[in-house]
Amino acid sequence: MNKEQRQLIYRVLIVFLGTVLMGIGIQLIVSANQGFDSVSTLILGLINYTPIPFSRWSQLLSLLFLLITFLYNKNLLGIGSLINALAVGEAIRFSEPFFSKITIIHDNLLFSFLGFVLMALGTAIYLSGNLGSGPLEGMMLSVCGILHLSLKTGRIILDFSIVAVGVLLGSRVGLGTLFAVFLLGPMIELFLSGIERWRLIKN
Repeated sequence: MNKEQRQLIYRVLIVFLGTVLMGIGIQLIVSANQGFDSVSTLILGLINYTPIPFSRWSQLLSLLFLLITFLYNKNLLGIGSLINALAVGEAIRFSEPFFSKITIIHDNLLFSFLGFVLMALGTAIYLSGNLGSGPLEGMMLSVCGILHLSLKTGRIILDFSIVAVGVLLGSRVGLGTLFAVFLLGPMIELFLSGIERWRLIKN
């Protein structure tokens, strides 16, 4: 096995680790029930009308976002995009029974914030693997390109649109939603900076 192959395997493992942490963080946010990230808000609305579970909806929406991104610019995607789309839902599915048994988590703002920290950390680790845009990230880039918006404006519009549809379907918002809108991005950026500094020190 040559150096390039070893590096690819390492990056795939990094992407997988970040994706699993994202899924665990999302399920912790949902279990804490203090408001949710935009996609979770939409999913919690959708499950009011279908028998499809949360984890499967996560995968279906991720694949839909990847399809839209592919139609806009397939170069934004990579093997990491597919890993993220499928493995986040599986991480949610496996962690849900565990979190449902820990009553201290339920309706707890502190655990909601911890969930967002885990989600941000997982996202930063995933992105550091540089194997393709995640589903929501790719969707954001597509929206910005189609509507000729800045990344910041496009992300805000995308998040609020997704949340609005979720609320119309019977989901709700809370302080956790504010975490998602105002803190998730800066936390991801902070963790990415930390990862880059660690890499520089390591090398």
